[in-house]
Amino acid sequence: MSTEILKEILAYIDEHIYEKISLLELAEMAGYSPFYFSKLFSEIMVLDVSLMYAFDSHEGFTRSFTQLFGSTPSKVKKYLTSYKVPEYCVPNIEGRRMRMGADKESLIDNMHQIVYEVLKTSLEEADAGFCTEINITLYEDGRIKITDNGRGIPLSQNEKTNQQVLDKILSGHPISSIEYAQMGDFAQGGMQAINSLCENLRINVYRDSNCYSQDYVRGIAQHDVNSCKMEHLSGTEIILKPDSRIFGDVRFSTDMIKKWVEENNATGAIVCIKEQSY
Repeated sequence: MSTEILKEILAYIDEHIYEKISLLELAEMAGYSPFYFSKLFSEIMVLDVSLMYAFDSHEGFTRSFTQLFGSTPSKVKKYLTSYKVPEYCVPNIEGRRMRMGADKESLIDNMHQIVYEVLKTSLEEADAGFCTEINITLYEDGRIKITDNGRGIPLSQNEKTNQQVLDKILSGHPISSIEYAQMGDFAQGGMQAINSLCENLRINVYRDSNCYSQDYVRGIAQHDVNSCKMEHLSGTEIILKPDSRIFGDVRFSTDMIKKWVEENNATGAIVCIKEQSY
């Protein structure tokens, strides 16, 4: 596609940005089929964005994108259900100082809130009479595993339905440091917000002699839900690592988790906490 045609198309898009513009209309302007125009236009625009933000090539952009999102742009497009760029207002100097002080004091507490929200779901299963045991394992590399013997999320052999169920519960989007700084009680966002604050999260669901698993990077599913036959007690297992871009190299505290469990475990469920190298 020539530079002149591309400029003409971009100018037309700018002029009609608030109108419905069809792919066929743009393709006819360029003199290509809709399929070929879509492919060519996408490649050109991705390259332009890459160079605009100081990537030396499309491949360099793709590598950096994959490191952040866990998958290539095409995969993320398939699994990312929604994304909204957060509004941002630069705080005044005094407000910035107060926020920085608060961050230093609350960063560890906020990171542990991720674990507490996951534990709440297991304790709810226990409260309903379906879970009697919860196991928590803290690893040296900053990850944590939480396993319960509850009913497990209601998944089945229908792969499409499984993806929809997990998307509704867990699918989120990467959260930047700016967006995190503006978040209030992120627990209000439920498991989707919690998943978005994790560098990686894996969920294994054991139900009806099957194991269903999905991997996420900063809230984005990395593949279709995997399933296999497995003789295993029903339950849910979540292994997660908080986003180091936000929380740094902070590690979970066994004492803090024990204290929270003692204060919130009114069901009498057995909760075991251990530390382990991976």
